[in-house]
Amino acid sequence: MRSLAMLLGAALVAVPATAQTVNEPGSGVAFPVAMSAADGNSHVLLGTGLRTRTVLNVKVYAFGLYADQATARTALASWNGRDAAALAADATLYERLLRGDIPMSLRLVMTRNVSGEQMAEAFDGALRPRVTGQGNGDEALNTFRTFFSLDRLTSGAVLEFTCTPSGMLHTSVSGERKATIESRPLCSALFDVYLGRNPISAAGKRTAVSRLPEVLSGR
Repeated sequence: MRSLAMLLGAALVAVPATAQTVNEPGSGVAFPVAMSAADGNSHVLLGTGLRTRTVLNVKVYAFGLYADQATARTALASWNGRDAAALAADATLYERLLRGDIPMSLRLVMTRNVSGEQMAEAFDGALRPRVTGQGNGDEALNTFRTFFSLDRLTSGAVLEFTCTPSGMLHTSVSGERKATIESRPLCSALFDVYLGRNPISAAGKRTAVSRLPEVLSGR
């Protein structure tokens, strides 16, 4: 399986607070400002990004990062009042987001057709180095891989992942709810792929928090 290449040059985009959806600019995919997360709560959109592969930057999927707004506003109160550019450049913000005590979700929308095996291999390649030797990480990832035992993910297919502070990973693939996995290492690794020190998309990491000023201010 060829590795997915980093997206280059995505820009921070200001979005009116009254908007009900936000378009990821590189793909045009619309993300709801709020989503009903699998933990039973409403999660608010923090920002979006785009995943590409190969030197031709073929678009694979757009993604949106979500969080429980009340918890995020409390946990991230010291960042309130800073603009999107300052937040995107602040390494301590990402470290705080990755602490694991804020309920967060990822929503992925496919922008091209891929096989289930390709998606499973892509996740495995990104997650395996992050979970190996960490508690039940490898076992949990093996279970996670089975969620992609399908022939194809078509363009427009939606994948949703929600992690709770207790380490419960809720997954939905094309509208089908999968078994809940209890694994703090896997939850941590999943968000580290997008927000950690070596993200799969450096540009996507920055734009994934582009709406955080609005979220923290409650606008």
